[in-house]
Amino acid sequence: MRIRPPQAISYDEFARMFRRCTPPRMGWSPKIGVANSGGPDSTCLLFLIHRHLAEDPQVSKQDLPRSVVSLTVDHDLQESSAAMAEHCAKVARSIGADHLTSKIPWSEAPYPPRPSPGQMFENIARNARYHSLFAAMTHVEVGVIAFGHHADDQVETSLMRLGRGTTELGAGGMRRCRRWGMGMGKDENSLAWAGYEGMKRWIMRPLLDVSKDRILATCEANNLEYVTDKTNFQPHITLRNALRHRIQGINTGLDSQAGEEPVPTDIAEKLASIEKAVSSLKSVSVTLDSGADQLRSAVSVLTSNVEDIDSEVDSILKRSQLPSFPGTYLISSRGISKVRDDVLRKAMILRIMRYISFHPWGSIRADGNRRKHSLDQIIEKIWDPSPFRSIFVAGGGVLWTPVSVRGNRIKTPDRVAAAGVKLADETFGWLASRQPPVGRQKLKERGIPNTLEIEVTSNLIEALKNRKNGGHSIVQILYDCRFLVHFDLEKIPEDLATQLLLPRTEGADKIMLYSRTRWYWPMVVREESTGTKDVLHSKIDENPTNLLLQGEETDCSSYWRPHDAGISSQWITIEWIRSLDAL
Repeated sequence: MRIRPPQAISYDEFARMFRRCTPPRMGWSPKIGVANSGGPDSTCLLFLIHRHLAEDPQVSKQDLPRSVVSLTVDHDLQESSAAMAEHCAKVARSIGADHLTSKIPWSEAPYPPRPSPGQMFENIARNARYHSLFAAMTHVEVGVIAFGHHADDQVETSLMRLGRGTTELGAGGMRRCRRWGMGMGKDENSLAWAGYEGMKRWIMRPLLDVSKDRILATCEANNLEYVTDKTNFQPHITLRNALRHRIQGINTGLDSQAGEEPVPTDIAEKLASIEKAVSSLKSVSVTLDSGADQLRSAVSVLTSNVEDIDSEVDSILKRSQLPSFPGTYLISSRGISKVRDDVLRKAMILRIMRYISFHPWGSIRADGNRRKHSLDQIIEKIWDPSPFRSIFVAGGGVLWTPVSVRGNRIKTPDRVAAAGVKLADETFGWLASRQPPVGRQKLKERGIPNTLEIEVTSNLIEALKNRKNGGHSIVQILYDCRFLVHFDLEKIPEDLATQLLLPRTEGADKIMLYSRTRWYWPMVVREESTGTKDVLHSKIDENPTNLLLQGEETDCSSYWRPHDAGISSQWITIEWIRSLDAL
């Protein structure tokens, strides 16, 4: 039988791939970036996006990016890195795209010292690259960045996750479109931190359904120059390389081929773990020796399953949610009682945890590190039909409180028990909220900063000075990774602005953010030199201007006690900014 050679990606085919990656609700920014490493994958992707935007006569009329920019990171870890960056710039120019190279400034905060020779620097280099790419996106005002990950990368990612013990949710691999997220650091001084800006930027991977050989065929058909990293084909270097060798039918056991370095024992053991995990999959039946085509098909099924689960979780959460306070999530026990599938239950819990957690949105910490024991514990308690249950915490910084709802009143466990009998119009459920923080004294003893007490005086002073010189008059502070506190200095009272701009002395007035209520909402407080504290603003905006929240907002005003309504100032707003979306 004659084997058909791999086909180049056509214009119409890529147009469909591109549109499948459209960021939900927020749409496209005027400019899109491509993470360009100079290899065939990113070179091909840059060409395809540029061709799509340049040749589509409808681009000027549709909600699509108007232009594409190539973004390259020079790691400065090898002698050839500068030459590689120049190659990327050259190819981008030949395609007709703009280009920006960012060189990593090792040892300059937040970047760590340059990794020494022989040091395991894969994770360090990856975090540094992503941090640099995000900074570049901000610099050139790119809202979406495209990565050249393809179907074979997806297979490797899925298998490696399985080897680490992930569920079939994780085995679905990379998403074709997702938020960048708040990053992995602890604060704005950490490497890989993105903060609120990360919630407004997106990652897309249009080539996840395309095999590597078709990417190479596309490069060849369009005379695209690219560089191949030879280390990608050396199985003794990384698990991914060894896995790639295995899938391609090359022996990767400890008895390696002549002329090749032996695969380290730890990599061989991880390959064995992957083999075992793959054999236990319920949705598909494959092994590492099934071949690239079958593995791609199997992972495609897993990816499709995850997309179906995402959609089903959206539906369940929408019909089971009850009105609650800002920064909390209230779910009806009756509404979720018919959810029996364990994978669906885990997906629901992970979604709620990420929504409520005070850890950066999108970080593994917001998912409670996805510990199986923690997830099983939460599921066991949440789906327990008994109404007389206890408050508990099981990871992710989320407190789970059993409650009963009747009319406009919410009862907590002690009050439920005191009532004794369930009334006909009473609804039981679970309220997810922020876990109470460690006490001030303990934080002080441990030398840990209190993230719920933030001084913003210097931020406001700097912005006031910039305003005089024609600069921005807006200050935004991410509070507890949950709320955005927005200051419009065009509306700040003149007496306060004058006071802040006076020469700073010991004991001068300052502006602080503190928490209030059991839900740890932020409030803005002016602390005068006399020691007087004046609350300037504490009202939570129930109609936020950001587009991050899923679905329609629910009215929770009936649950608020009068003193919870908050104090309002026209120059300050406070919004909840975590998303319940799967993406």
